[in-house]
Amino acid sequence: MADDATRRAVSQIPLLKTHAGPRERALWPQRLKEEYQALIRFVEQNKAADNDWFRLESTPDGTRWTGSCWFVHELLRYEFAVEFDIPVTWDVTVSP
Repeated sequence: MADDATRRAVSQIPLLKTHAGPRERALWPQRLKEEYQALIRFVEQNKAADNDWFRLESTPDGTRWTGSCWFVHELLRYEFAVEFDIPVTWDVTVSP
């Protein structure tokens, strides 16, 4: 169960309303815009809380994402590369 702080943080991130994947050329740009807005808001929240822990960027079509994330433990910084592809069946695959 989520605590109150988590609920407050999540409630400040915009909801994604467009159900579309990369195959739906007319709706995909709108969905991608919503994804970016949510990600930007999440990063802003993290920076405001001094909790910056990842960087991501995507290809222009939004189907391939790369970046890095890091974790500090006992004053040592561990950094990891992140790569993932958005499947062409996106949204159909993840929607209930």
